[in-house]
Amino acid sequence: MSDVILKDLNFGEIDAKNELLKDARLKTSYFADSFLKVDNVDFQSFEVGVQFFVIGLKGTGKTAVLRYFHEMQRQKGNFSEVVLFKSNVTEDDRQTLSNASGYQIVDTDGEHSFHQDFKEPWKWYIYKRMTAALLKSGAAGAEIESLSKLTNQTSGRVGSLSKLFSSIKNGCLNVSGEVLGVSVELGITAETSSEEIRVNISDLNRACEDLISEINFPCSVYLLFDELELYHESDDKFDRDRRILRDLISAITSVNAKMAEFEKPCVTCAALRTEVINSVMEMGHEINRDIDDYGVVLTWDIGKERADHPLLNLIYKKIAKSCGVDECDVRKKFFPEKINNQEFFAFILRASYFRPRDIVRLLKVAREYDSKANSFSSAHFDETSTEYSKQTWIEITEELQAVYSPAEIKAIEKLFLGFKARFLKSELEDRVLKRHRNDRPVQELVEKYSLSKILTDLYRIGVVGNDFVVRMRSGKPQYRTRFVFRGNTALNDAERMMIHKSLWKHLTLIDERGAG
Repeated sequence: MSDVILKDLNFGEIDAKNELLKDARLKTSYFADSFLKVDNVDFQSFEVGVQFFVIGLKGTGKTAVLRYFHEMQRQKGNFSEVVLFKSNVTEDDRQTLSNASGYQIVDTDGEHSFHQDFKEPWKWYIYKRMTAALLKSGAAGAEIESLSKLTNQTSGRVGSLSKLFSSIKNGCLNVSGEVLGVSVELGITAETSSEEIRVNISDLNRACEDLISEINFPCSVYLLFDELELYHESDDKFDRDRRILRDLISAITSVNAKMAEFEKPCVTCAALRTEVINSVMEMGHEINRDIDDYGVVLTWDIGKERADHPLLNLIYKKIAKSCGVDECDVRKKFFPEKINNQEFFAFILRASYFRPRDIVRLLKVAREYDSKANSFSSAHFDETSTEYSKQTWIEITEELQAVYSPAEIKAIEKLFLGFKARFLKSELEDRVLKRHRNDRPVQELVEKYSLSKILTDLYRIGVVGNDFVVRMRSGKPQYRTRFVFRGNTALNDAERMMIHKSLWKHLTLIDERGAG
């Protein structure tokens, strides 16, 4: 073991999906063997459908939880399938779905608003996947035969979303003669013409539910939606995509309610990014109650910095599995007692946003300084701090895309570039008025969004926190540091704020810490 060098260590991948792909190629089980269960995630609750939304900031491990649950169910002999929204739902799919759903302009007290409903198409899509899962699992009987014909699923393979959604128009579905026959048997009326046969998709969904209620499931069925991402390319597309995601969340809740009512072992789950939820809820649809009732927030905050913090235990476990070192010996063998005069565990945790992805990135970047060394040193982190800061900002921009356009994100970066690491809101307002008074992108940014909203959004993803001083009765100053990942849910912008230290190098911030 004395020959093990940093290059030999595996910290895991920044994206759990890539870790699983490597396992598949190498025929290994590194992901499952090194997985660390988070205390507040109860897999039994997901198995029975009491919970079905995994919620968290980008990089907290939502995909890892979903994929581990997926592998766990497959090992139990159940059917489990992962549906990747970002990868599988293309721009063509989204446009087709938008065309399929139609729209209406609603007049409320003289105010016109645009309404578009994607819930029924999404329910139809889920029922098609459920039918395919049942066929793959060996379900038999008259009801499954009727369901197979009704959904046009004669095998376990579901066609492309574009093909599916292109057959839907204004709430009705173009169907084949065979589907029409089953529809008539089930009492569903259809509109026929010389060119097409059309059936109301809501009627089809209700028929699916009636048939499913009578089917004996050979095993439990789990449909897992992941990568429900938002990207702000244009206002129209952005609002459309928010409606699509909003109604997918509603459809998942609705289908799960039906399965619970029928006492069927079928659960549809989804991983939801916090910023995506907040953005979607701005559309005004009440999905927050469903998310609160059926979601679990994935958090690694336990309040105390220590060498056996769960985030570090996860890394110890992955390192141990990769190089054969005993798990309890990892920290002594590969980490110094102190990094820059801080306990090594405190330094690593403070450099992160209390997310696995940050620590994996930090260690991978640091290793590049000297990958042939037998252990990490302060120099590994000092010499690579700029690169880590740059990569962290790139991650932050991806998080911000759930709310802001690329141009607006560049304006946010410019707003803080070369600013103070610690600042008051009044100082930021003064900077906008003076330094950026002729900077059109920054001016447009603060005209569209208030500084309070921008700061709140940055706080919600961990970029901004509070850093102020409270005078004790003895007169001694006590620093108060507050961040969302430390369990502090709201920003106090009346007090001094700070940018997370991981971004200081990239934004070339000046630290002028004083007594306040």
